[in-house]
Amino acid sequence: MREKTTTLTVLTLLAMITSLLAEKPLQPLEELAVTEERFKTVEVKTDQGQFDYHLDNTGKRDVSAALQEIFDRTAALEDVSADFTFHPGVYFIDAPISVELVCLKLKGTAHGGLDIFGMNLKSGTIFLFGENTGPHCITFNRASHSQSFPAGDSPWPYQNCKVEVEGMTFVGHNNTDVDTTKGYSRFRGDEPNFRGLHWYPAEGRYQDVEKEGQRALFFPKGPGKNEMLRVNSCVFTDLYVGIETEYCDVCYITDSWFAQMVYGIRMQGHNPICMIKNNCFADLETGVTLGAAVSSGLNGNGFAYVSKCFVLKDAQQTTINNNTLFNWKLSTGAAAFGAFCHVGSSRNLVMTGNSIKQEVDSRAKTRTVDEKPNGRAFINIENSSNLIFSNNVVDTVQTQTVMKLHNVVNSVITDNIVTFGKGGNAVAQTGNCAGNFYRPLTPEDSAPFDQFEE
Repeated sequence: MREKTTTLTVLTLLAMITSLLAEKPLQPLEELAVTEERFKTVEVKTDQGQFDYHLDNTGKRDVSAALQEIFDRTAALEDVSADFTFHPGVYFIDAPISVELVCLKLKGTAHGGLDIFGMNLKSGTIFLFGENTGPHCITFNRASHSQSFPAGDSPWPYQNCKVEVEGMTFVGHNNTDVDTTKGYSRFRGDEPNFRGLHWYPAEGRYQDVEKEGQRALFFPKGPGKNEMLRVNSCVFTDLYVGIETEYCDVCYITDSWFAQMVYGIRMQGHNPICMIKNNCFADLETGVTLGAAVSSGLNGNGFAYVSKCFVLKDAQQTTINNNTLFNWKLSTGAAAFGAFCHVGSSRNLVMTGNSIKQEVDSRAKTRTVDEKPNGRAFINIENSSNLIFSNNVVDTVQTQTVMKLHNVVNSVITDNIVTFGKGGNAVAQTGNCAGNFYRPLTPEDSAPFDQFEE
């Protein structure tokens, strides 16, 4: 015990001295001290040593001020890089958190997740956001170092931010006004319905949802550069938006789960090399919204009970491959106008190997969270050149066009299996289209198979 106390005292003095040099006052550490009664729940590993803290992880006490203090103390260390490990438990946060570091990692422990489909059991490291947290629950701001590396130029004024988040669960303050203990999604008439209530914010819940709806992780634009974002093995639920960026240079969002919210991932601005792979999106309005995606891959994701999978304002040199969608008629449906994919403009877009099952005729569905007109088509590709849409299975009951091309040139639409209801059709084009090659499957033209012999 004496050794722990001595170590803590030395680290405390070091942090205070560093803070004084930076002219940034620090608060006493009594509330964060590790003692025999208060065990270690947070480890901060830096290039200047390890710092251990006790942060209440019972979920019964607001720890936002103490968590902010930990981030501030770490940022006060000169030119620091830090790895924050949170032990299993529930960390209740009831005020917005701001992080200002060049390079950091947030890491949970044990199996991260939350059983939100029945027993509502906690597991792993959970950040639970209270009603006073937001709209940006955790904001990552850019910072700078005293000199460049490896050149050593000083002063070095350029600001940067590189963030990795692993094994964490983020639970919002029920932004969709949903009782998550009561059943799955349903339609109420022609409007999407979520566990007895709308899956988008219930009427009257917010004065302005864009200003009030909670975003778990938020990355604002400049000055400086959000250079790299990595999110792996995380869970996001009961939020307005899981991950939101105003700009991000490179991102890898993989092996994570987004459920029961309005937007899973919403990335605005320019997004070069945006890799969104192997994620699960379930029970939400829109899975992925991107501004300008360049050299990006949206591949291998699973969607269930969503209104829209991908909404891309612009896509250049991008792939949308090997994704799956299942909208079961007894659980939910999707309003059209890009229910699987709506692309506003693109060049060199490749879409192959996607498997889509849509059991609800979404033509009649007239309302989604963004109030866009619906019923146009299930897949919308607009203002596109050099498009490949091949070897996809699109199994729908749509009584309208399944795939609509508008102002599309030099495209190849081949060897897809597309089903639809009475009055529908597989592919249609409008606007100024030219140089497009379309080859539907025609079984009568197939060569016969050889007879199998035992």
